[in-house]
Amino acid sequence: MEQVNQNWSAARIVHLIGGCRAINNPGPTVNFDPLTLKGRQEQFQISKYGAIFHSLESIGAVVIGVDFYSHVLEAKGIVPPNWRSYHRTKTTSWPTEETAQKWRNIGHAAFKQKNGKLWDMGSRIGHQLRVCDWRLREISEAYCNQLFAKVKLKDFKVGQRFEDGFTWLSYLAIHSYLVDACILRDYLSEFMFEFIYKDMVNLGNCKITAMGAFKKRVLNKITEPDNFIQKLKQATCKDGWITLLGNYRDIVVHSAPLAQAERKLFSICEELKLVGGEELPIIRCPIPENPAKILTSRSTDSHFEDFEKLFNIFIDAAKGDMPMIDGLDYASDSLGKLAILSDKVAAKSPIAPEMPVFDNSNIIGEVKIKKHQG
Repeated sequence: MEQVNQNWSAARIVHLIGGCRAINNPGPTVNFDPLTLKGRQEQFQISKYGAIFHSLESIGAVVIGVDFYSHVLEAKGIVPPNWRSYHRTKTTSWPTEETAQKWRNIGHAAFKQKNGKLWDMGSRIGHQLRVCDWRLREISEAYCNQLFAKVKLKDFKVGQRFEDGFTWLSYLAIHSYLVDACILRDYLSEFMFEFIYKDMVNLGNCKITAMGAFKKRVLNKITEPDNFIQKLKQATCKDGWITLLGNYRDIVVHSAPLAQAERKLFSICEELKLVGGEELPIIRCPIPENPAKILTSRSTDSHFEDFEKLFNIFIDAAKGDMPMIDGLDYASDSLGKLAILSDKVAAKSPIAPEMPVFDNSNIIGEVKIKKHQG
Protein backbone atom coordinates (compact mmCIF):
# COMPACT_ATOMS: atom_id res chain seq x y z
CA MET A 1 0.00 0.00 0.00
CA GLU A 2 1.91 3.03 -1.25
CA GLN A 3 -1.01 5.46 -1.63
CA VAL A 4 -3.99 5.84 0.66
CA ASN A 5 -6.45 6.05 -2.23
CA GLN A 6 -6.02 6.57 -5.95
CA ASN A 7 -8.90 9.05 -6.16
CA TRP A 8 -8.27 10.81 -2.85
CA SER A 9 -4.83 12.47 -2.67
CA ALA A 10 -4.26 11.87 1.04
CA ALA A 11 -5.88 11.36 4.39
CA ARG A 12 -5.86 14.59 6.37
CA ILE A 13 -5.99 15.79 9.94
CA VAL A 14 -6.89 19.47 9.86
CA HIS A 15 -5.69 21.48 12.87
CA LEU A 16 -8.31 24.02 13.97
CA ILE A 17 -8.27 26.84 16.50
CA GLY A 18 -8.30 25.82 20.12
CA GLY A 19 -6.77 22.38 19.61
CA CYS A 20 -9.72 20.59 17.97
CA ARG A 21 -9.36 18.58 14.78
CA ALA A 22 -11.26 17.78 11.59
CA ILE A 23 -10.38 14.29 10.33
CA ASN A 24 -10.82 13.32 6.70
CA ASN A 25 -9.90 9.74 5.85
CA PRO A 26 -10.09 8.85 2.13
CA GLY A 27 -13.64 9.66 1.11
CA PRO A 28 -16.17 12.48 1.50
CA THR A 29 -16.79 12.31 5.28
CA VAL A 30 -15.14 14.82 7.63
CA ASN A 31 -15.44 14.16 11.38
CA PHE A 32 -14.73 16.65 14.14
CA ASP A 33 -12.73 15.55 17.16
CA PRO A 34 -13.51 15.74 20.05
CA LEU A 35 -17.27 15.31 20.34
CA THR A 36 -19.49 18.37 20.71
CA LEU A 37 -20.35 19.74 24.14
CA LYS A 38 -23.56 17.72 23.92
CA GLY A 39 -21.60 14.53 23.28
CA ARG A 40 -22.47 14.24 19.60
CA GLN A 41 -20.21 13.32 16.69
CA GLU A 42 -20.30 16.35 14.40
CA GLN A 43 -19.51 15.64 10.74
CA PHE A 44 -20.15 16.86 7.23
CA GLN A 45 -19.66 15.69 3.65
CA ILE A 46 -17.50 17.22 0.93
CA SER A 47 -18.11 16.83 -2.80
CA LYS A 48 -14.41 16.80 -3.77
CA TYR A 49 -11.00 16.61 -2.15
CA GLY A 50 -10.19 20.32 -2.31
CA ALA A 51 -13.54 21.46 -0.89
CA ILE A 52 -12.67 20.76 2.74
CA PHE A 53 -11.23 24.20 3.55
CA HIS A 54 -14.10 26.24 2.15
CA SER A 55 -16.54 23.88 3.89
CA LEU A 56 -14.79 24.28 7.24
CA GLU A 57 -14.63 28.05 6.96
CA SER A 58 -18.28 28.26 5.91
CA ILE A 59 -19.39 26.69 9.21
CA GLY A 60 -17.11 28.84 11.37
CA ALA A 61 -14.05 26.63 11.84
CA VAL A 62 -10.69 28.42 11.50
CA VAL A 63 -7.91 26.31 9.96
CA ILE A 64 -4.41 26.48 11.45
CA GLY A 65 -2.75 23.84 9.28
CA VAL A 66 -2.96 20.30 7.98
CA ASP A 67 -1.20 16.98 8.49
CA PHE A 68 -1.28 15.07 5.18
CA TYR A 69 -0.94 11.26 5.25
CA SER A 70 -0.23 9.96 1.76
CA HIS A 71 2.12 7.08 2.58
CA VAL A 72 1.87 4.01 4.78
CA LEU A 73 5.00 5.07 6.71
CA GLU A 74 3.30 8.32 7.70
CA ALA A 75 0.17 6.48 8.77
CA LYS A 76 2.26 4.13 10.94
CA GLY A 77 4.20 7.00 12.54
CA ILE A 78 7.52 5.80 11.12
CA VAL A 79 8.04 9.14 9.39
CA PRO A 80 6.33 12.45 10.29
CA PRO A 81 3.27 13.56 8.35
CA ASN A 82 3.53 16.22 5.68
CA TRP A 83 2.58 19.27 7.76
CA ARG A 84 1.65 22.57 6.19
CA SER A 85 0.41 25.71 7.91
CA TYR A 86 -2.64 27.20 6.21
CA HIS A 87 -2.85 30.86 5.19
CA ARG A 88 -5.14 31.71 2.31
CA THR A 89 -3.71 34.36 -0.05
CA LYS A 90 -4.67 35.36 -3.58
CA THR A 91 -2.40 32.72 -5.08
CA THR A 92 -1.95 29.91 -2.54
CA SER A 93 -3.06 28.34 0.72
CA TRP A 94 0.48 27.29 1.66
CA PRO A 95 2.70 30.43 1.51
CA THR A 96 5.09 29.27 4.23
CA GLU A 97 5.93 25.94 2.58
CA GLU A 98 6.10 27.40 -0.93
CA THR A 99 8.23 30.38 0.11
CA ALA A 100 10.59 28.11 2.04
CA GLN A 101 11.07 26.09 -1.14
CA LYS A 102 11.64 29.28 -3.11
CA TRP A 103 14.42 30.32 -0.74
CA ARG A 104 16.03 26.90 -0.92
CA ASN A 105 15.92 27.21 -4.70
CA ILE A 106 17.62 30.61 -4.44
CA GLY A 107 20.35 28.92 -2.41
CA HIS A 108 20.66 26.21 -5.06
CA ALA A 109 20.93 28.76 -7.89
CA ALA A 110 23.54 30.73 -5.91
CA PHE A 111 25.53 27.53 -5.31
CA LYS A 112 25.64 26.84 -9.05
CA GLN A 113 26.98 30.37 -9.62
CA LYS A 114 29.46 29.97 -6.72
CA ASN A 115 27.94 32.90 -4.81
CA GLY A 116 28.74 31.76 -1.30
CA LYS A 117 27.04 34.55 0.61
CA LEU A 118 23.75 34.24 -1.25
CA TRP A 119 23.91 30.44 -1.06
CA ASP A 120 24.28 30.70 2.71
CA MET A 121 21.48 33.26 3.13
CA GLY A 122 19.03 31.43 0.88
CA SER A 123 19.63 28.16 2.71
CA ARG A 124 19.29 29.77 6.13
CA ILE A 125 16.06 31.61 5.36
CA GLY A 126 14.53 28.52 3.72
CA HIS A 127 15.48 26.48 6.78
CA GLN A 128 14.08 29.02 9.23
CA LEU A 129 10.75 29.24 7.44
CA ARG A 130 10.40 25.47 7.86
CA VAL A 131 11.36 25.78 11.54
CA CYS A 132 8.66 28.41 12.18
CA ASP A 133 6.16 26.30 10.27
CA TRP A 134 6.87 23.33 12.55
CA ARG A 135 6.84 25.49 15.68
CA LEU A 136 3.25 26.43 14.85
CA ARG A 137 2.37 22.73 14.68
CA GLU A 138 3.97 22.18 18.08
CA ILE A 139 1.72 24.85 19.59
CA SER A 140 -1.33 23.30 17.97
CA GLU A 141 -0.36 19.84 19.27
CA ALA A 142 0.14 21.19 22.79
CA TYR A 143 -3.33 22.75 22.68
CA CYS A 144 -4.77 19.49 21.40
CA ASN A 145 -3.17 17.51 24.23
CA GLN A 146 -4.61 19.95 26.78
CA LEU A 147 -8.05 19.82 25.23
CA PHE A 148 -8.28 16.05 25.04
CA ALA A 149 -6.98 15.64 28.59
CA LYS A 150 -9.81 17.85 29.89
CA VAL A 151 -12.41 16.10 27.76
CA LYS A 152 -11.29 12.58 28.73
CA LEU A 153 -11.36 13.53 32.41
CA LYS A 154 -14.94 14.82 31.89
CA ASP A 155 -13.72 18.04 33.47
CA PHE A 156 -14.45 20.48 30.64
CA LYS A 157 -16.57 23.45 31.73
CA VAL A 158 -16.94 26.48 29.46
CA GLY A 159 -15.31 29.51 31.10
CA GLN A 160 -13.16 27.44 33.45
CA ARG A 161 -9.62 28.67 34.01
CA PHE A 162 -7.13 25.96 34.83
CA GLU A 163 -3.48 24.99 34.84
CA ASP A 164 -2.06 21.52 34.27
CA GLY A 165 1.12 20.02 32.85
CA PHE A 166 -0.04 20.69 29.30
CA THR A 167 -0.55 24.40 30.06
CA TRP A 168 3.16 24.79 30.70
CA LEU A 169 3.96 22.90 27.50
CA SER A 170 1.60 25.12 25.49
CA TYR A 171 3.30 28.30 26.68
CA LEU A 172 6.70 26.68 26.15
CA ALA A 173 5.76 25.97 22.53
CA ILE A 174 4.63 29.59 22.10
CA HIS A 175 7.97 30.77 23.51
CA SER A 176 9.90 28.62 21.04
CA TYR A 177 7.86 29.97 18.14
CA LEU A 178 8.50 33.60 19.16
CA VAL A 179 12.26 33.07 19.33
CA ASP A 180 12.45 31.29 15.98
CA ALA A 181 10.10 33.78 14.30
CA CYS A 182 12.44 36.60 15.27
CA ILE A 183 15.45 34.67 14.01
CA LEU A 184 13.66 34.57 10.64
CA ARG A 185 12.89 38.29 10.95
CA ASP A 186 16.58 39.01 11.50
CA TYR A 187 17.72 36.75 8.65
CA LEU A 188 15.44 38.72 6.32
CA SER A 189 16.89 42.02 7.52
CA GLU A 190 20.42 40.71 6.92
CA PHE A 191 19.48 39.65 3.40
CA MET A 192 17.80 42.97 2.60
CA PHE A 193 20.86 44.90 3.70
CA GLU A 194 23.42 42.73 1.93
CA PHE A 195 21.63 42.19 -1.39
CA ILE A 196 19.10 44.98 -1.85
CA TYR A 197 19.81 48.21 0.04
CA LYS A 198 23.51 48.20 0.93
CA ASP A 199 24.43 50.49 -1.94
CA MET A 200 21.71 52.98 -0.98
CA VAL A 201 23.31 53.78 2.38
CA ASN A 202 26.95 54.47 3.10
CA LEU A 203 27.83 52.24 6.04
CA GLY A 204 31.31 51.14 4.97
CA ASN A 205 32.10 47.62 6.13
CA CYS A 206 29.21 47.57 8.59
CA LYS A 207 27.32 44.29 8.90
CA ILE A 208 23.62 44.25 9.84
CA THR A 209 22.10 41.08 11.24
CA ALA A 210 19.04 42.31 13.16
CA MET A 211 15.82 44.09 12.23
CA GLY A 212 16.35 46.84 14.82
CA ALA A 213 19.67 47.85 13.29
CA PHE A 214 18.22 47.56 9.77
CA LYS A 215 15.38 49.92 10.67
CA LYS A 216 17.67 52.46 12.34
CA ARG A 217 20.51 52.46 9.82
CA VAL A 218 18.73 51.65 6.55
CA LEU A 219 14.95 52.04 6.60
CA ASN A 220 14.98 55.40 8.35
CA LYS A 221 17.48 56.75 5.82
CA ILE A 222 15.46 55.93 2.72
CA THR A 223 13.72 59.21 1.91
CA GLU A 224 11.87 58.11 -1.23
CA PRO A 225 10.43 54.73 -0.29
CA ASP A 226 8.67 52.48 -2.78
CA ASN A 227 5.54 50.56 -1.82
CA PHE A 228 7.55 47.70 -0.30
CA ILE A 229 9.60 50.03 1.92
CA GLN A 230 6.51 51.95 2.96
CA LYS A 231 4.84 48.76 4.17
CA LEU A 232 8.03 47.63 5.89
CA LYS A 233 8.22 50.98 7.69
CA GLN A 234 4.62 50.55 8.83
CA ALA A 235 5.35 47.02 10.05
CA THR A 236 8.36 48.23 12.08
CA CYS A 237 6.80 51.38 13.54
CA LYS A 238 5.71 51.57 17.18
CA ASP A 239 2.40 49.79 16.54
CA GLY A 240 3.54 47.62 13.61
CA TRP A 241 3.24 43.85 13.51
CA ILE A 242 7.00 43.27 13.32
CA THR A 243 7.50 45.48 16.37
CA LEU A 244 4.80 43.59 18.26
CA LEU A 245 6.44 40.26 17.38
CA GLY A 246 9.77 41.58 18.62
CA ASN A 247 8.25 42.82 21.87
CA TYR A 248 6.74 39.40 22.60
CA ARG A 249 10.06 37.74 21.88
CA ASP A 250 11.94 40.24 24.07
CA ILE A 251 9.68 39.50 27.04
CA VAL A 252 10.50 35.80 26.75
CA VAL A 253 14.24 36.25 26.15
CA HIS A 254 14.99 39.21 28.41
CA SER A 255 12.25 39.51 31.04
CA ALA A 256 10.05 36.57 32.02
CA PRO A 257 7.90 33.71 30.73
CA LEU A 258 4.72 35.06 29.15
CA ALA A 259 2.52 33.33 31.71
CA GLN A 260 4.08 35.31 34.56
CA ALA A 261 5.38 38.45 32.84
CA GLU A 262 2.56 40.62 34.21
CA ARG A 263 -0.03 38.33 35.79
CA LYS A 264 -0.60 34.66 36.30
CA LEU A 265 -2.00 33.21 33.08
CA PHE A 266 -4.12 30.08 32.86
CA SER A 267 -5.62 28.02 30.10
CA ILE A 268 -9.31 28.63 29.46
CA CYS A 269 -12.07 26.23 28.41
CA GLU A 270 -14.14 27.80 25.65
CA GLU A 271 -16.58 26.77 22.94
CA LEU A 272 -16.39 27.03 19.16
CA LYS A 273 -19.90 27.70 17.89
CA LEU A 274 -20.43 26.17 14.48
CA VAL A 275 -23.00 27.36 11.98
CA GLY A 276 -25.98 25.12 12.63
CA GLY A 277 -25.86 25.34 16.42
CA GLU A 278 -23.33 22.71 17.46
CA GLU A 279 -20.56 23.69 19.87
CA LEU A 280 -17.09 22.16 19.99
CA PRO A 281 -14.87 22.35 23.08
CA ILE A 282 -11.65 24.33 22.56
CA ILE A 283 -8.74 25.60 24.66
CA ARG A 284 -7.32 29.12 24.83
CA CYS A 285 -3.91 30.17 26.18
CA PRO A 286 -3.94 33.97 26.52
CA ILE A 287 -0.82 36.08 26.05
CA PRO A 288 -0.33 39.68 27.29
CA GLU A 289 -2.12 42.36 25.28
CA ASN A 290 0.57 45.03 25.63
CA PRO A 291 4.07 43.53 25.63
CA ALA A 292 5.73 46.94 25.12
CA LYS A 293 4.21 48.22 28.37
CA ILE A 294 5.43 45.15 30.23
CA LEU A 295 8.95 45.56 28.84
CA THR A 296 9.06 49.20 29.94
CA SER A 297 7.73 48.38 33.39
CA ARG A 298 10.23 45.60 33.95
CA SER A 299 13.21 47.50 32.53
CA THR A 300 12.68 50.39 34.98
CA ASP A 301 11.85 48.14 37.97
CA SER A 302 8.62 50.10 38.49
CA HIS A 303 6.95 46.72 38.14
CA PHE A 304 8.25 45.79 41.62
CA GLU A 305 7.84 49.05 43.58
CA ASP A 306 4.48 48.18 45.14
CA PHE A 307 4.44 44.50 46.07
CA GLU A 308 0.78 44.45 47.11
CA LYS A 309 -0.27 45.99 43.78
CA LEU A 310 2.03 43.59 41.92
CA PHE A 311 0.54 40.59 43.69
CA ASN A 312 -3.04 41.74 43.15
CA ILE A 313 -2.43 42.20 39.41
CA PHE A 314 -0.69 38.83 39.25
CA ILE A 315 -3.72 36.98 40.65
CA ASP A 316 -6.39 39.00 38.81
CA ALA A 317 -6.54 36.35 36.10
CA ALA A 318 -7.97 33.85 38.55
CA LYS A 319 -10.83 36.26 39.25
CA GLY A 320 -11.76 36.71 35.61
CA ASP A 321 -9.62 39.69 34.58
CA MET A 322 -7.56 38.14 31.79
CA PRO A 323 -6.25 39.37 28.44
CA MET A 324 -7.78 37.55 25.51
CA ILE A 325 -5.15 37.40 22.77
CA ASP A 326 -4.77 33.70 22.14
CA GLY A 327 -1.24 32.36 21.68
CA LEU A 328 -2.06 29.90 18.88
CA ASP A 329 -4.12 32.48 16.99
CA TYR A 330 -1.33 35.02 17.28
CA ALA A 331 1.38 32.59 16.14
CA SER A 332 -0.68 31.56 13.11
CA ASP A 333 -1.40 35.16 12.12
CA SER A 334 2.19 36.35 12.51
CA LEU A 335 3.58 33.34 10.61
CA GLY A 336 1.30 34.17 7.68
CA LYS A 337 2.66 37.72 7.66
CA LEU A 338 6.24 36.49 7.89
CA ALA A 339 5.67 34.12 4.96
CA ILE A 340 4.27 36.93 2.80
CA LEU A 341 7.17 39.23 3.74
CA SER A 342 9.67 36.45 2.98
CA ASP A 343 8.10 35.94 -0.44
CA LYS A 344 8.32 39.65 -1.27
CA VAL A 345 11.97 39.77 -0.20
CA ALA A 346 12.71 36.64 -2.28
CA ALA A 347 11.35 38.44 -5.33
CA LYS A 348 14.20 40.96 -4.95
CA SER A 349 16.96 38.33 -4.95
CA PRO A 350 19.81 39.13 -7.37
CA ILE A 351 19.71 35.52 -8.57
CA ALA A 352 16.39 33.92 -9.47
CA PRO A 353 15.42 30.68 -7.70
CA GLU A 354 16.19 27.46 -9.55
CA MET A 355 14.80 24.07 -8.61
CA PRO A 356 17.36 21.26 -8.36
CA VAL A 357 17.08 18.67 -11.10
CA PHE A 358 18.56 15.21 -10.62
CA ASP A 359 19.70 13.39 -13.75
CA ASN A 360 22.71 11.52 -15.11
CA SER A 361 24.81 14.69 -14.92
CA ASN A 362 24.72 14.93 -11.12
CA ILE A 363 23.95 11.38 -9.87
CA ILE A 364 26.82 8.99 -9.24
CA GLY A 365 26.00 5.31 -9.49
CA GLU A 366 22.75 3.44 -9.95
CA VAL A 367 19.50 4.76 -8.51
CA LYS A 368 17.71 2.13 -6.45
CA ILE A 369 14.15 2.46 -5.20
CA LYS A 370 13.39 0.61 -1.98
CA LYS A 371 9.83 -0.63 -1.68
CA HIS A 372 8.18 -0.71 1.73
CA GLN A 373 5.79 -3.41 2.77
CA GLY A 374 2.29 -2.11 3.68
